[in-house]
Amino acid sequence: MKLFPTSANLPFRVLLGSAAALGLLSCDPSNDPEPTETPVVTRSVFVVNEGNFRRANADISLFNKASSSVTSPTLFSTANGRALGDVAQSMAVQDSLGYIVVNNSNKLEVVSLAKFKSKATISNLQLPRYFVAVSSDKGYITETVAYGGAGQVSVVNLKTNQVTRTIAVGAQPERMTVSGNRLYVTNSGESSVTVINTTTDAIEGTVPVGDSPGSAVTDRNGNVWVLSGGKVVYNADYTAIDYTKTTKGSLSVIAPGQLTAQTRQVDSNTSSPGDLTINGPKDQLYYTYRGGVYTVGINEAQLPTTPLIRRSFYGLGVDPQDNTIYGGIGSFTAADKVIRYRSTGAALDSFTVGIGPSSFVFY
Repeated sequence: MKLFPTSANLPFRVLLGSAAALGLLSCDPSNDPEPTETPVVTRSVFVVNEGNFRRANADISLFNKASSSVTSPTLFSTANGRALGDVAQSMAVQDSLGYIVVNNSNKLEVVSLAKFKSKATISNLQLPRYFVAVSSDKGYITETVAYGGAGQVSVVNLKTNQVTRTIAVGAQPERMTVSGNRLYVTNSGESSVTVINTTTDAIEGTVPVGDSPGSAVTDRNGNVWVLSGGKVVYNADYTAIDYTKTTKGSLSVIAPGQLTAQTRQVDSNTSSPGDLTINGPKDQLYYTYRGGVYTVGINEAQLPTTPLIRRSFYGLGVDPQDNTIYGGIGSFTAADKVIRYRSTGAALDSFTVGIGPSSFVFY
């Protein structure tokens, strides 16, 4: 695992500047994004309910912000007269369409956001995990393929809803993020991020980060932040975690055009940080860790030691419009609950959704 150099007491942004001369890719810097202050307006929240493994009871709940109520707890099955499938892993939005990754059903469901009617189903995927669109024409899906081996990213033509090619990446690829004309893929079975050129679909390189990277976001300056959970090692009979060999989680940042990262470790290896997300202005990061929700600014030099919210969540989301925090409780025994918090960490309200709310899409 890559650690901070001895100059780690300097502000993190200074470290980024000093690293900027390293690992530059041979791409046009004009492709890198410019900071934007465009306000985000959201009216609805799609709650992704995973459902029970092999029970095919996954679904999407629709929360109306104006009425502070769930207008449809089972949005997909109600609109389509059939079950969504086995384990709804994630959902993303592009234009007027929603893309729902159904992991154990090995498919991507494409729905209209207006009425949530199915428009297409992309089948025969290999344990798909996450989807991201880079334009109205093109998207990418991470696929585990087989545990213990290399994963892949499938390229999808969003006009025909067909997979046009696959790209081999590291083991167990998870979440992705886009910065400029580059796609960053976290390889959770390794300690790396694969960088793919979204124009050519060629791999530009691999960035070393902390052990087991699982989530990534892009900030207002085009920097890519990667949260790694740390490698969890069990004893010989898998009855307990061996903390003498388990590694700490970490937060890494990759500046535009680089194949290097600056990495900070969390303070303990007894908890794995996860669910990295970012606010609307893209200058404040949020993640779960040690039974709480932590937040850190993109220019802060140190990771926080005190949580903003002291509660464990199965899923985490932050409304880009007003920074309201959504935390999903995953009991997996019956209908579960989502708790909302103000940006200050004060509890706001709660509502009931489906089984295993793991992520949120604000629209």
